[in-house]
Amino acid sequence: MNRNYLKHEFLLTAKSRRTIPFVFFVAVLLFSYCLFLWPYANTKESFNKKETEEHLAYLGDQQKLWRSIGNTGLIFKWHSASFSRQVGEPVYAENAHNYELFSGMLQSFEDRNFTRMLQLRTHYLQSNPGDYLEDRFLFQTAPFPTKDREHAYYQTMMKYEDYLNKDHPITFGLMYEKTGLQTLQNFLQNYGVYFLLFCIIYFSSEILSRDRKHQAILQGLPLSWYRQLNLKSLSAFLYSMVFISSVIIVGVLIMTIQFGFGYFDLNVPIMIQQKTFTSEDYSVISLAAYLGKTLVVLPLLALLFIRLNIVLSLLFKNEWIVLFISSLLLFSERLYSTRSTTELFGKDISLFPQTYFDFGKIIDGEKNFLLNTETITYTKGILVLLVTYFIIEVILYIVSNIINKRRFYKAS
Repeated sequence: MNRNYLKHEFLLTAKSRRTIPFVFFVAVLLFSYCLFLWPYANTKESFNKKETEEHLAYLGDQQKLWRSIGNTGLIFKWHSASFSRQVGEPVYAENAHNYELFSGMLQSFEDRNFTRMLQLRTHYLQSNPGDYLEDRFLFQTAPFPTKDREHAYYQTMMKYEDYLNKDHPITFGLMYEKTGLQTLQNFLQNYGVYFLLFCIIYFSSEILSRDRKHQAILQGLPLSWYRQLNLKSLSAFLYSMVFISSVIIVGVLIMTIQFGFGYFDLNVPIMIQQKTFTSEDYSVISLAAYLGKTLVVLPLLALLFIRLNIVLSLLFKNEWIVLFISSLLLFSERLYSTRSTTELFGKDISLFPQTYFDFGKIIDGEKNFLLNTETITYTKGILVLLVTYFIIEVILYIVSNIINKRRFYKAS
């Protein structure tokens, strides 16, 4: 009976009139993201051939100007007659060096020689951190743009140095983080967990309310009310896991066909402290460890929201109200959180479960960095979510005894 009922509920969710259009919509989003949005997304490190050619033309004109006036030595920006000291810069020599460097990058890009291109780009950034730190367009709307630019610079340098130290061939996909595994990593780091949790909320929002249309049949089932709720939760959980696995596998497969699968041993920069605001504050974990630690939490988060939806369904008996309230709770952090929010109701922000819903930002220390704190950790996140799940289970047990099967269907 349990197995048949579980199969019945699973198929009801899969064949629901609400589920099929939603799955189609997600499929369209997935293919759009993997085929059009992410492959052509521009980042700070995206190579712009036109801009590079214009920069080379500018450097060439500058060199001609310096030669025409016979000034190819030091350029003195400051001089005082009271001191026998002069401060000058070898502008002509630096321009000549940069001209060769950018010409090499342009030629490497055209020849698809990304190993040489990465070597040149890394060499340039090592000598010119101002390319990040002085870029006024980078994070210009952020409350702490200088801090964010330094953060991006250190992360980029750590990734590039790792690529060069590994024996893996340098390809376009690897350099610009478009391989299958790197795409999955970026998806999880950039609110991908929110997207997957919303899908789970959507699928489980009607698993109880839909039965009220067939109450004459279901009231006679030889199953206790609490077991029935557990089996419904299990069916929604299994369907959600199948759906999430399918989205991840298909997404990684599409990116793999285009740019390669990637490598599990690549290093992911993580911020371990915020004391010196230099490279000393960073460490690394493998890409395999990052993906494993993130994805292993998804089942716990899925169970948490599915059981919460059961409670809300018992109380409100309407799938749209359930969807709205659960979604509001999922995104609640976005309503109050700022870059300086470290407390909520006088308590540390790390004690609230909504802090950990976007779990992709916990493992790499990004959440700590964004909120300017160091109290949010992986272990504490697991503990807080487990406590929250336990509390929801207790509430569900109490509510299911108050709103039993007869009372639930009688209210229709």
